[in-house]
Amino acid sequence: MKAGEQISNKPNGACPVTDTAGSTIRRRDIAGFSLTEAVYDEGVSLGRHCHANVYLFLVLSGKYSEKHTHREFAWGEGALHLLPAGERHENVFATAVRCLRVKIEPQAIERLGDESRWALSEPREISGPLSQWLANRVLREFRAQDDVAPLALEGVLLEMLAESARSCDERQEPSAPTWLRRVREALDESYLMAPGLADLAVVGGVHPVHLSREFRKRYQITIGEYIRKRRIEHASGLLSNSGMPMAEIASTCGFSDQSHFCALFKKYSGLTPAKFRDLSERPRLDDLKPARL
Repeated sequence: MKAGEQISNKPNGACPVTDTAGSTIRRRDIAGFSLTEAVYDEGVSLGRHCHANVYLFLVLSGKYSEKHTHREFAWGEGALHLLPAGERHENVFATAVRCLRVKIEPQAIERLGDESRWALSEPREISGPLSQWLANRVLREFRAQDDVAPLALEGVLLEMLAESARSCDERQEPSAPTWLRRVREALDESYLMAPGLADLAVVGGVHPVHLSREFRKRYQITIGEYIRKRRIEHASGLLSNSGMPMAEIASTCGFSDQSHFCALFKKYSGLTPAKFRDLSERPRLDDLKPARL
């Protein structure tokens, strides 16, 4: 399928199974994975369709929307997300988009084990310090030309899928009541602003004590710890994708000072912010030029 081609729905409402669109810049195939750097033109609109394989997408530049049956995502630069096999969706590319697609073959999924395979069944963003670091490691190995790169890529991709499963497990809330999901959504939108417990209780329509107890029971984490974790995830994105000074990142993410930020970041990620930035620095787009492989 060429960039800009419109996918039309079948008259009977069936979902067409297609290959991915976009113009291929370069591609590498390793055991169980096919990695493609692709470009989508501004204004491209892809109607409802699905793919036969699970995909990971890392957005290198640009932004686009992805509409599913019951929800819609907005993906921008730095976003890492998972698209399950057979998942019906539509895409609209607001700008030109450059991304790294990872097609996951069944033999790679088989190596994950039953406890991880189920995590590939729902579309979602994959976030967190370790996921961000792994995504940028994939980029580095993708453009590496030595004979070790395929082995390194395979290891990093398998680790990324395992981390995705852990992340999904942490966020599962099948038995959470509607009011508690509302509170969590409110937290995800306001974690940089330190929302008060009383205000969150109003969102849920419950007593603050009941909210605190039920949140910890359902998610195995206190509200305060959840806010800190989300702030660390936000900081990891700034460390990886911006040149913002460390003190400014600490202030932006709501930490009292740089030393407090550094201590908590190391607690959650296992690395100091400086080491994390050094290891996860994303290759520039100019470095990702077509190459003979």
